Amino acid sequence: MPEPIIVILQTFRRTDVALRTIAAARQFLRYPDLRWYVADDGSPREHYEAVLEAVGGDLWAAHSERRGYGGNMNAAVEAAHGVSALLFALEDDWELRAPLDLYQYACLLMESEEIGMVRLGTLNLDIRGRSWAHGGRVYWKLDKEAHIEGTPVFTGHPSLRHRRYREAYGEYPVGLTPGDTELAYAWQFRMGPQAAPGIVWPADYPASGLFGHIGSVKTESLL
Repeated sequence: MPEPIIVILQTFRRTDVALRTIAAARQFLRYPDLRWYVADDGSPREHYEAVLEAVGGDLWAAHSERRGYGGNMNAAVEAAHGVSALLFALEDDWELRAPLDLYQYACLLMESEEIGMVRLGTLNLDIRGRSWAHGGRVYWKLDKEAHIEGTPVFTGHPSLRHRRYREAYGEYPVGLTPGDTELAYAWQFRMGPQAAPGIVWPADYPASGLFGHIGSVKTESLL
């Protein structure tokens, strides 16, 4: 039986888009053992209960407490890695629009200590990388130095991660806006040892990803 994947859904108040995100992920994500962790950052009770109902029987655990973006994610990641080496990070405004099989990426992360994350959102421009192969598939191993040019390699887009990523780069910073938190965490990746676990992008994955960014309300405007 493969290692379970804990889907961490970061959510805060955007009920309509959150329900779309959940419905699409439950329809299109493919993996033998997916369990959900709802990481709610202290939304009104109506939102939290609607999200829990939408996740339904796939719910593994949840919290609803105001911690801010970084603190909210730290709590969820710690809980998830207590039961599994693998987590799938998903914010509540990324809608999956085609089937996505995570099994091959899970195998990569379980078998290669060189990699800590598979990016599955949108591939930013101006990121450098080198070709890298595993299990007969080709990936781009992204270069940490790309951050110098202002394009962060790490982003909050959907991704599959191994516990070694957090062990190498630490927790999210706290007390910042969501956008600044992502930039600061990208910098932690940039400053990590060159030999620390890296980030790959599947070479046969669409550059725009399989997730659509939905909704127009940014988290910062809800704070």
